Amino acid sequence: MEHNGSASSKRRTLYVKIKTPKYNWQAYKFGTISLCMIMRDNAKLLPRCLRSVRGLVDEIIIVDTGSVDNSVEIARSWGCKVLYDPWQDDFSRPRNISIQHATKQWILIMDPDEMIEYKDHEKIRWLTRAKNVVAVRITTRNYSRVPYEPGYITLVGELDPTGQFTGFVPSTKTRFFKNGLGIRFEGVWHELVDWYLMRNKMPVGSSDVPIHHWGHEISQKSQQEKTYFYLRLGEKKVKEWPHNGQAWWELAVAEAIAGMRGRAAHSLAQAFRLGFGSHSQFFTLARVLNMLGNPNLSRLSFEKGICMLFKNLTHIDPAKKSLEALIQTL
Repeated sequence: MEHNGSASSKRRTLYVKIKTPKYNWQAYKFGTISLCMIMRDNAKLLPRCLRSVRGLVDEIIIVDTGSVDNSVEIARSWGCKVLYDPWQDDFSRPRNISIQHATKQWILIMDPDEMIEYKDHEKIRWLTRAKNVVAVRITTRNYSRVPYEPGYITLVGELDPTGQFTGFVPSTKTRFFKNGLGIRFEGVWHELVDWYLMRNKMPVGSSDVPIHHWGHEISQKSQQEKTYFYLRLGEKKVKEWPHNGQAWWELAVAEAIAGMRGRAAHSLAQAFRLGFGSHSQFFTLARVLNMLGNPNLSRLSFEKGICMLFKNLTHIDPAKKSLEALIQTL
């Protein structure tokens, strides 16, 4: 009996239950994403954009501002929710309508002439697990064949996703943010949510995931139509934000493109008075003044840009380091 009892006891010790850690599926759960866009006559580009986010986003909301091609039919065939808002010379208005109809946890902002590569989907999903920020700044690669554009970066050992471009001009802005916090776009042109985020002191992070953009790939407007379209928006933005230096800078660029160089010089001076100005902006003013036939002021503006770029220079006239010395002459 003792022998059997001892064997039974030994057998029982072989079947001790081992407690395993509980699998926490929540630790691997990503947030949901709404893609919000605005469009007008983008039938030729829209499919590539929508194809690039397939499997990444949970819903797509598009506000159409007056398409006369089959953009709306294409969007619906991809399962997009399409809303209508007639164009009113205000890019922020339709963008805010799109985010008001978003139902998912995070919002991704894109345009029909952009795309995201499939290899970057996982990185974007991980952004939805961010704990310390409510928004993320993303760099757009604006592909170009003009290497002398300010900020141009040459691709080394690779081409753009279309295999056609060798470089791009980067622009960084907030493209990804949490839904339900009242975040909204501001500005009728070059609209951003960044101003809202800064004013409300909301924490913002950054990501190395690029969004690919081909702004001059296909255009259904003449150059003259586009020129006066942006000139009109620039004038409207300055009227609404008369104390915003960037608004005056944007108007100056539009005026220069339209051949209104005298007006462009005055708008640039106003931008500088309001504190908006880097060395590249002064180099731009130098080109405008040279085209206006004023080489002396052009040289003064160029040297001001040099002083800003190399702050320790001492061989240039100290008076030229003064902003007022230049803008008072314009």
